[in-house]
Amino acid sequence: MQKAWRTFVESADPDELLAESSPLSVLIGPGTLIGLLFALAYVPALGRMTELRNVEWSAALIAAGGCLTILAWSQGCRGTIGTLATLFDNTLYSAGLALAAVSAREGVGIALAVVHGLILATIQGRTYGLTGLFATTMSVPIVLILVLVRPGLPVAMVLICSLVLMVLMMNITRTRRIEAARRQRLELALGAADRLADESVQTALTTMLLTLGHFLHELRNYQTAIAVNLEFVAMQHELEPGSRAALSEAQEAQRAQATLVRETIEALRGRARPEATTFRLAETLHAMESERRSCEFHVEAEREFEVRGNPEHLRVVMINLIRNAEQAGAREVHCVLRGEPSGTAVQLTVHDDGSGIPESQRGALFESFATSTKPGGSGLGLYLVRRHTELLGGKISAAAGPLGGAAFVMSLPGRAVVATESVTDVKTTLPT
Repeated sequence: MQKAWRTFVESADPDELLAESSPLSVLIGPGTLIGLLFALAYVPALGRMTELRNVEWSAALIAAGGCLTILAWSQGCRGTIGTLATLFDNTLYSAGLALAAVSAREGVGIALAVVHGLILATIQGRTYGLTGLFATTMSVPIVLILVLVRPGLPVAMVLICSLVLMVLMMNITRTRRIEAARRQRLELALGAADRLADESVQTALTTMLLTLGHFLHELRNYQTAIAVNLEFVAMQHELEPGSRAALSEAQEAQRAQATLVRETIEALRGRARPEATTFRLAETLHAMESERRSCEFHVEAEREFEVRGNPEHLRVVMINLIRNAEQAGAREVHCVLRGEPSGTAVQLTVHDDGSGIPESQRGALFESFATSTKPGGSGLGLYLVRRHTELLGGKISAAAGPLGGAAFVMSLPGRAVVATESVTDVKTTLPT
């Protein structure tokens, strides 16, 4: 019995039951039904036509069901009392209407039995999943009424078919809810897997940066020793001209290497600090136009925009997108800036004339270790693009570009620079 009870408790959503159990619902539903039965029994013209008997018993059963519905509503359709009330109010409604159907003239009884079946199918069948406890509780009163009253065969058949239809609908409801719960568990599992993968990648990247930082620090110490020894050798007067030229070249290479190590360490420090400043998008993008690359890079801005964040995040995004475009055979990369209608965000579109991205790959394009769009790719480039876009407070999506290649559309929180503010070297190649 405990198992049957638990199964029944889980067969319906208490919030859904609560929404259908308010006093107003009782007044409209069962109240109207009781009024209809009294009209069929006591309005002279209708009474002669229906020959409805036992109407007081039918009305009493329906009224008792209404009282239980209000009790269930007061308990939030939860707990032992609230759940028992939701079980037996349905039974009383069904018994009252079934009693009216078997107590009337055959034609009217068939009509009432059909109404009984529709209510069972559309309300109980849709609200509850199939359980043995509910099906038994609903069936026993109708079977007793059929045995005691012995109505005509047509009315009895319709009432029995009503129970069968209710069971079928409840089974459909139960199956649908099981599938919905399974789907929800699968989505939760996939979401957890995505989060774990994301955290794993973040941990791996953090570990890699720490290892790289330690490596560069130790390398700088070795560089110091090498520089001192090279300087010592350079102070020797007996070196031949050829040896001195080779030594000079080694010193120059060592200085260049030391500069590279120092700049790399400073860059890592800068990116590790959560620097949040206000920078201008077009200005930052124009600064990248002079960098040497195999494709042409164009910035098109209808006006200047300011964004709050670390400009290094934008540089990482653009470097990855431009590199991807070059590897896809692009000859041109266009960067388009436009304000969004809200006035609180900026749309940054980067598109090219390369080979593009197949539509089938766009859904998982920004996931960690996703299938790379180029041979030998790691699947991390666009993941890093998404992460750095999110660090700026924005979001990014991929689409087909107007030049036939890929298009990446970023929405970044920002504002337009007002006309009175100074704007340095901002191109306005698009109409406002």
